[in-house]
Amino acid sequence: MPNNEADHPRRPRRSQEARSAETRGKLIAATLDVLLAEGYHALTTQRICDVAGVSRGAMLHHFPSKVSLVVTAIDHLLTTATEEIRDQAKRVHGGEISLEAFLDYLWREQFSGRLFYLTLEHVTLARTHDEIRAPLIPVVKRFHAALDETWTEVFPTTSLAPGGIATVLNLTLCLMRGMGLQTVLRPNDDAYYQSLLSAWKALLPGVVEGRFPLSPSALSPLSPVPSPTPRSAR
Repeated sequence: MPNNEADHPRRPRRSQEARSAETRGKLIAATLDVLLAEGYHALTTQRICDVAGVSRGAMLHHFPSKVSLVVTAIDHLLTTATEEIRDQAKRVHGGEISLEAFLDYLWREQFSGRLFYLTLEHVTLARTHDEIRAPLIPVVKRFHAALDETWTEVFPTTSLAPGGIATVLNLTLCLMRGMGLQTVLRPNDDAYYQSLLSAWKALLPGVVEGRFPLSPSALSPLSPVPSPTPRSAR
């Protein structure tokens, strides 16, 4: 008789660490999917477990509360976005794509889709939930610090004063956040958003090259994000 075990060798068992990482990944993905599609009001731990296909006991083993899961999921979201943005910035630095193409990428992939709307959810949530706001502040600070570093890679040399590149970065991000916010109540108006993006594309090189100088006060280092104040103390 044929040796079935020889013909079909057993697949090696995955380690506990690998199974644990898979479970965490499912829970994080489910949290972001529910948050995006249904909002925080529908984000119960049972709903997350159902979407992830994970038992409640397994969820509690990895995340003791819904808040810890939400914060971890947002941290994962922003870390992934940072890596993707850094990859595109390296392409600009290497001459593979233009600055204009990089701005198109930021708008298309980061500020008019999944990342932005999830950001909108957690920012709105943090405004009224101190238990989420406090742990999210260092997460967002790391995200902005990574973006500052990435932006410097796009413009390794510039005539701007120290701190100027960070200011220009935040001008760009604030513009795109505002545009993204408008898409909620002004959808399907691509011509409008492209006109704003085109205007910034025309202005940005002149700002970076010093042809449109910003005031010295505008180029000072950015102030650190203050520590959260509990609402009970306000």
